[in-house]
Amino acid sequence: MKLKSISLAVAMAFCFGSYGQNTAKNDSTLVIAGNQEAEVAFNEGNDFVAQRNFAEAINSFTKALSFNPKFTKALVNRGFAKSEMADYSGAITDFTMAIELEESPVAYYGRGLAYFNQNNSSDALSDFELAIKAGYDEAKVYYYAGVANFECGNYEESINNLTLSITFDGNNAQAYNDRGSAKRMNEDYDGAIADYQQAIKIDPKLATAYNNLASALLKKGNIDDAISNYGLAIGLDSDYFIAYNNRARAKFEKNDFDGMIADCQKAIEINPEYAYAYNNMGIAQMKKKDYDAAYRSFSDAIRINANFAEAYLNRGSCQEMQRKFEEAVADWRKAYQLGITKARNYISFYE
Repeated sequence: MKLKSISLAVAMAFCFGSYGQNTAKNDSTLVIAGNQEAEVAFNEGNDFVAQRNFAEAINSFTKALSFNPKFTKALVNRGFAKSEMADYSGAITDFTMAIELEESPVAYYGRGLAYFNQNNSSDALSDFELAIKAGYDEAKVYYYAGVANFECGNYEESINNLTLSITFDGNNAQAYNDRGSAKRMNEDYDGAIADYQQAIKIDPKLATAYNNLASALLKKGNIDDAISNYGLAIGLDSDYFIAYNNRARAKFEKNDFDGMIADCQKAIEINPEYAYAYNNMGIAQMKKKDYDAAYRSFSDAIRINANFAEAYLNRGSCQEMQRKFEEAVADWRKAYQLGITKARNYISFYE
């Protein structure tokens, strides 16, 4: 029976970019461009940015562009301001317009962030790489390139990017944490543990680092240390439902099924739509031979995620124990359709 464990949580620290700096090769000709009004409005926009009044900043940058439609910096800065207002589509439009005027490393970076915030890691990665190629040589662009590579499943490239980011900024705990996660995905558990420990050394309150350290320790078979570190993550963030779910997974290894159920229930209390916790709770309930409760838990997991292959597999096994063989086979067939090949062995037993 397969337990689903979400053991890494890559946090994003939004980097706002460089307002009015490093935007274009010929900035001096673009800032004034024979139009003092555009420059005044542009500077007003930057003042509003400093006050984090992004709505007024957008208005000022728009005013600057009305005086000078080719004012690249105003387009770039308006794009960042729109991103801060969660108008990612509008930001992408502004950054694209800036890029069409001239190659702008910061515009590529900003557009990459906007794509990333739209969960479009592929296009985000392309823009981060273009920003780097165009000369945007800073820790934050390598950091986000590393995270985007991670999201795309390119773990070795993620490690390389994050290592470059750390070279620029060795005090970024999140970069160590995320590099550790990439190493963990590459099954370099010792390297992952070292990175998570460094992240914690830099920022002892980084809950995700304790959670991820625990997951790497669990992979190494250090169950007690894993449970302890999940507890530290929860101590720092009492609403960390992923850590509760992961600690439940560790408790399974110690046959602590009551503790497992308690942790899953806490995860569900915090996030009632967290399908993995229902699935893991169902597994513990099956181990306690409470098949009716397990069936309900697996069904809840499937209700939340209709493509949750492991939940179908597990519910099928639950129904087999209830001697509901036709229903069990139906669930196993669904699990097989969703990619669990071993379900075919379960099905063949009843054919």
